[in-house]
Amino acid sequence: MSPVISVVPSGSPPAPEWEALARAVRPQHRPAGLVGFLGRHHVALFVLSLAALALAGWLRLPWVGLASWLVGAGVDWLVTAAAAASSRRLAAVGGGSQQRAVLRSLVAAGLIAALPAATAANAALTYLSAVLVIQLVWLLQPALAGWLFRAAPPLRYPAGATASAPIGEHAAVYARGIGTPGVVVALEAAMLVVSLLTAAATPDSLWVLFDYCFAVAIAETALIYLGWTTWQAMQLRRRAAEAATAVLAELDALAPRVVIHLGLPASGAEEAASWLSALDAADADAVIVVAWADQLSQLPPTRTPVVYAPGSREREVLGLASLRAAVHIGLDQGSGPLLRRPGLRQILIDPDNADLPADAGRLAAAMDEVWLAGPAAVERYRDADVELTDEQVRIIGRPQAAALLPGSTGNTRPVLLYAPTVGGDSRFSSLEVIGPQLIDALLERHPEVDVWFRPPDGAAEPSQQSAIAQLEARLGRAGRPHLVTTDRGLSVAECLNAADVLITDISTLATDFLATGRPIIVCDPLGRPQPDAIAAHLSLAGCYLVHPGVREVELVLGLALGDDPLRPARERLRDQYLGSEPGTAPAAMAANLIRVASS
Repeated sequence: MSPVISVVPSGSPPAPEWEALARAVRPQHRPAGLVGFLGRHHVALFVLSLAALALAGWLRLPWVGLASWLVGAGVDWLVTAAAAASSRRLAAVGGGSQQRAVLRSLVAAGLIAALPAATAANAALTYLSAVLVIQLVWLLQPALAGWLFRAAPPLRYPAGATASAPIGEHAAVYARGIGTPGVVVALEAAMLVVSLLTAAATPDSLWVLFDYCFAVAIAETALIYLGWTTWQAMQLRRRAAEAATAVLAELDALAPRVVIHLGLPASGAEEAASWLSALDAADADAVIVVAWADQLSQLPPTRTPVVYAPGSREREVLGLASLRAAVHIGLDQGSGPLLRRPGLRQILIDPDNADLPADAGRLAAAMDEVWLAGPAAVERYRDADVELTDEQVRIIGRPQAAALLPGSTGNTRPVLLYAPTVGGDSRFSSLEVIGPQLIDALLERHPEVDVWFRPPDGAAEPSQQSAIAQLEARLGRAGRPHLVTTDRGLSVAECLNAADVLITDISTLATDFLATGRPIIVCDPLGRPQPDAIAAHLSLAGCYLVHPGVREVELVLGLALGDDPLRPARERLRDQYLGSEPGTAPAAMAANLIRVASS
């Protein structure tokens, strides 16, 4: 079995914890390409659909208005279910999904009232009455989710499998408070159709009576939906103590000896999955304990029991008397409880291999052991005035690099992958300073290559989000064979394995790509001469540099796709940053974990 794992991200979660749990346990299955396209154009589509709805009211075109309403509501349903960045940006400025729906409903009521029939005004009022109840029910769903979450016990999570009770039951309640619920869209759409038909009828028509009766039925359906959610939440709260007792009894029976804390941010999902896959191969008695729901999706399929235990409930789980060692994959504020627990052997796995001094944490010196990817990481700590003894250091490689294929890609046209970063030291992010100029130069002057753009993971600043949207739009206009990799749902490893040349910043991506042997172009937003840049970052000795203005793009592309004079330097750097055999990293990690668990 695998070790105990406590997963806690850096900083506050980007959404309520109950929402993160619902998204992890009950993922929204939507076409990635369609959602990506709609997300990039969400604001424009919302404004256009609303304008078309208003225009249809002015021109008295009810069915054009209905189509506009359905487009706007449908886009909201798709995009908010997938938590698109555009939806979060709208919500941040007071344009949340429910506010947009209210505005859409008011314009639709105006459309109904503008129709020339005598029944139009009554139909509009009936429509608004039903919508009021629907909106109230929608408003109460997140409140019920938060009320249930505050009493939720530690819950078993089936990593890589279908959600089971009770975590699936909790997630079902939470999911109804996310975004624009499909039930809400369906109920209001049905009411809108009937109201439009009524507004076109005569006052003595049976449609008028039917409209009143249908509005009552819609309101009752919405209230039944709310009552169902309330009853489920009450039942789950009533069984919370019983569920907690069962989980803790199971953990006592397993008697895990090692707890592993994942201190990576939620944006590093694929990064975390690589570490956890390697650690899962170890045959050590344990259970996985996750403290933040937005990291549940990072867990790879595993036969090891997984427990989700947030906040104070985590302390109950981590109080197991059988624990002997704590292994931290990175450090954040959630590492505190384990670091303060007496008697635990403390081990740090440095999750980052970027050539940046800021990545070397001073807490490493207080650890019993520090597991590093290669000898260059030891030098990085020394450069940061963090002295590690020989007894502390273990060289284990990088499991992420083990997944990368060395040698030629076999592509008929060279693929240039631009993968900038936004985390860490913002001075080294090329996204705004170099990215737009770089993509323009590649698209306009190099028709012989395919340009791929991988948007950076993590919480970008508004200006960086704008730059991402601009680059995605430019590649979208360029069309095939250029692409945005997230539109295809490609993982980091899939992107790197397909790239003939990687264009990135000073980052872990650059050092991991050394495992392939293929050329690397690094963007230096600081504009430093090459000798100065190499003196500050040894890994750049094997990389071609691009500066603001991208004047050297033709030169470095010619070298990278031609004789590639820096290939020998990259081969030397590979051993320094990834160990002598990058492919053995998973086995090395498993062996060290077994050693710790048995000590």
